[in-house]
Amino acid sequence: MSLEVKPQSFQNREFFPLFRDCPLEHIWDDRYLVDTDDEAGTNRKHWCLLGEIIQADTIIRPRIVARDFQDNQFVVAFYPDDPDDMPRLLKDFKAGNTIAIFYPLIHAFIDGTTGVRVEDSDEVLIIPLKLKDVIKMNEEVIKYTPVGGTLRRCHGCDDAKDSLNKCGGCTLFYYCDKDCQSKAWNEKSHKKFCKALKKKSIRDMHFLKYETYEGSVSFT
Repeated sequence: MSLEVKPQSFQNREFFPLFRDCPLEHIWDDRYLVDTDDEAGTNRKHWCLLGEIIQADTIIRPRIVARDFQDNQFVVAFYPDDPDDMPRLLKDFKAGNTIAIFYPLIHAFIDGTTGVRVEDSDEVLIIPLKLKDVIKMNEEVIKYTPVGGTLRRCHGCDDAKDSLNKCGGCTLFYYCDKDCQSKAWNEKSHKKFCKALKKKSIRDMHFLKYETYEGSVSFT
């Protein structure tokens, strides 16, 4: 997985499309695919569908109903190539969390619903936050990640300094002292963001080079 210093915005529709803008299954789409020697072509870039889970069940098979940024609902049904990977996802399989599906294709199910058929479950994450909180977390990561030689800013007081203390949990935010850390923890939602960002896979989502495809992501 190729990572970069500057985090990607989850609101960039080129890489984080709405459900309706994802490519159709078995239909060529130049926005997402590029010609190669292989007849099937290959991915032109990385793309990811984000949706807040509104219904989750495992009675017959793992199945989710989610909604995207514009409240469009879609089904996610799992037919995993590696069933041993499913426990990683099932522990957060509940309404209110956010599912992130890489390389989704719009699939028509036999019951008349449309959504995404997931076979490569290692290309899926479930983030233990509501979708609006995932977007806010991403905005905070972008805001407090220095680029172009600029100084880091304290996540608590916003002062730019040479010497700041790194958060021992997520490792992405920095603080002047415990007072500033406590302020961010309580006033800037870092309490819930830090818990999510402790997971390397969720941190890496922010810094993936989405425009450069060198192979599919894998979160196992």
